[in-house]
Amino acid sequence: MSSNYLDFFNLNDDPFRLTPDIDYYYNSPEHSTALLSLEYCFKEKEGFCILTGEPGTGKTTLMRLFVEKWKDRAEIALIMTPRLSPEEFFLAVLEDFKIPFLSTSKNDLLKAFRDFLLMHAANDRRVAIIVDEAQQLPDSTLEELRLLSNLETEKEKLLQIILIGQPELGTKLASPSLRQLNQRITVRVKLEPLNREETADYIGIRLLRAGNSGPLNQKAKDLIFEMSGGKPRKINMIATRALMSAFLDESKEVTVTHVRKGAADVLAQEKNEREDAPPRGRRKKGGLFSANPRKISSPARTVAMVMGALVLVAAGWIGYYFDFGSNRPAASGQTPPERANAVALPSPGNPAALAAGRISSGRQPVQAARSSASRP
Repeated sequence: MSSNYLDFFNLNDDPFRLTPDIDYYYNSPEHSTALLSLEYCFKEKEGFCILTGEPGTGKTTLMRLFVEKWKDRAEIALIMTPRLSPEEFFLAVLEDFKIPFLSTSKNDLLKAFRDFLLMHAANDRRVAIIVDEAQQLPDSTLEELRLLSNLETEKEKLLQIILIGQPELGTKLASPSLRQLNQRITVRVKLEPLNREETADYIGIRLLRAGNSGPLNQKAKDLIFEMSGGKPRKINMIATRALMSAFLDESKEVTVTHVRKGAADVLAQEKNEREDAPPRGRRKKGGLFSANPRKISSPARTVAMVMGALVLVAAGWIGYYFDFGSNRPAASGQTPPERANAVALPSPGNPAALAAGRISSGRQPVQAARSSASRP
């Protein structure tokens, strides 16, 4: 946002930026319970913990707050790009922990990792792997995580693992191939969207922290809840556009009219994004190789028709060449015996006869010429 925009509303900062910012963390009952659950899993060394929620419900912000609270008391490897093979994932974990290794032998790597865990356990420091967007983890990598969780002493787990992802993560873990891992998960937390009162409180707190809690009235906040479904990310998107709409109207108060304009813009953007994303494995509409040939674009159709016509013309002249060239009389005025009873053919100088289709009887000689040409 421009400084003029912020100055107009007496704001010191953008209150509704989309990037996860722990300075604007809203401690709703749902988020408070989730944070306490993660800390319990960590303190009690429970091993596995999962946090799930729909996109935009605040999982990443909560994770960043958790890391901030524990960064001085624990060693944490944060994996943000989980589409890795088991080997790639393990190497990424070692690099994040800054564990030196001279060999890429799996046995040597596991030994170095175990020594790292034992060293920090002796100093009463927790060691954790946190994976964001964990629903994207391949099954083989999830199995690798289960095997890493076997690193323990007789009394306690040496490694804590927190998986954060969308609801598909729970579905993936419930599959028969991952039942052993699923049985080890002791803490499961699910984030739900905010309710009406929490949404209004969320908006007010963010505005207050940015310098001015007054621009949006209660009706505007209620409408934002209805249009966003209580999801923090969508609340931020609609509120930002509503403020911009009020700014363009030179209105110090954000009304329901401004919210409707902002929401319409957000919904239109989401619709365009859905339409621009083709189904997996198919090309976008209008392409030359579209799944529906009737939807081929006009320029592409024109090119295809011209190319097809050229191919047909070329094929006709090739056939003509073989037919008349291979069966032309040896001397002027002499007709070969095998052609004595053939239908008279047009001369090369008579294309009208070709166009009239009067050379159908010439197909057999063309085929014979091609067959003889292909013989060794």
